[in-house]
Amino acid sequence: MERMELELETIVPGGEAIAHHQGMAIFVPFGAPGDLVEVEVISTKPQYARALIKRIIKEGPDRVAPRCPFFGRCGGCQLQHLSYPAQLESKRGIVIDSLERLSKLESFDREKVNPVLPGDPWYYRNKVHWAIEGKAIGLYEARSHKVVEAPHCFIQHPLNNLVLDFLRKEIKNFGFPRDWLKSAFAKVGHHTDELMIGLVSSADAFSRQAEWSADIRDRFPEIRSIVQNVNKNPGNTLMGKKNLILWGKEAIHEKIGDLTFSVSPLSFFQVNSLQVEALYDEVARMAELSGKERVVDAYAGTGTIALFLAGRASEVVGIESVPEATRDAASNARSNGIKNVRFLTGLVEERLGALTREFKPHVVVLDPPRKGCEAAAIQAIGEARPRRVVYVSCNPATLARDLSRLAEVGYRLDEVTPVDMFPQTAHVECVARLSLKE
Repeated sequence: MERMELELETIVPGGEAIAHHQGMAIFVPFGAPGDLVEVEVISTKPQYARALIKRIIKEGPDRVAPRCPFFGRCGGCQLQHLSYPAQLESKRGIVIDSLERLSKLESFDREKVNPVLPGDPWYYRNKVHWAIEGKAIGLYEARSHKVVEAPHCFIQHPLNNLVLDFLRKEIKNFGFPRDWLKSAFAKVGHHTDELMIGLVSSADAFSRQAEWSADIRDRFPEIRSIVQNVNKNPGNTLMGKKNLILWGKEAIHEKIGDLTFSVSPLSFFQVNSLQVEALYDEVARMAELSGKERVVDAYAGTGTIALFLAGRASEVVGIESVPEATRDAASNARSNGIKNVRFLTGLVEERLGALTREFKPHVVVLDPPRKGCEAAAIQAIGEARPRRVVYVSCNPATLARDLSRLAEVGYRLDEVTPVDMFPQTAHVECVARLSLKE
């Protein structure tokens, strides 16, 4: 394969560095801006190539020694080789680049992208799902299904690391049925210290569940829930729909500000409990609520944003497509004593139009999955004409697309704030505010 020297320029979506050689873009994983490197090209396409670093001739100013000895093999992190300030600047650059290249906004001003809100760069994740192959447990290598048995993860909550050590020993010594154990997971409340441990199995039967539960209770006084998730699907789906509670409660609890939320095995909850309050504070700031407004929270999940805004609004309606999440959201409202919120089950693109004709919201909050909003949802917002739209995005590319669509139905972009929910990784969350054009 061809070798060459490159000076790396910047970090692009996905976390790779980019350089240019004879007019071709070359993507280099684990590179740092300013690095002078010798690389080997591993694949070539008409417009770009990918290459691996064989030797660092001169380190860029932002390169640091990775904290984890498995960095580069484990697929969990992409940016540990960058100083944390450089990670933040790179993520702001990724957002600006996505909006400049992919949106069709007539006059995008990069100054509308605020500095990234930083978080604690280590030990922040409240949830982990480990792959299991034979007696090996860990995370997958990047672009692979090979398990990396790292004994410690520097972005996981310390309690999850203790669970990993416990599970590694149990898998080797407990005697689970052959091919029965597919994977394992843990969830922990940063603010409550409540712990859930789960096994994902290929079948229901587990004759030694009492013994297994006793082992966990003896080791972890924080345990509140021991779960067996049954996943008979042969594909890559992580979990099935059936949960068996082997011991304890169906859910653990976590706090956001003064609110307490139930977190069940299948429910979505932000993985960075320490940073989610900063994210939601930014949502609240951009919503500019005075206590008199009607708010729609679209893609409401378990109701975290809706309930966070409820004390600042007259009434909030959440829309969520997953019935279990809607039930969790209603339960969270009741347990927190919040009465000015209700939740509807259904697809946002199907429910939003009818709701907005009846409800006439002043503010709509969008928090869609990575694929972004359906066109029908954007059209419904254009017809409802709320004064403000606040868009929470985990994918700058689909954010750029949807900002263009919102501009087409009468909205202008005011500002975007990236929020670092996932330090050491290439992922970046954003909150954008749009206002109705006069």
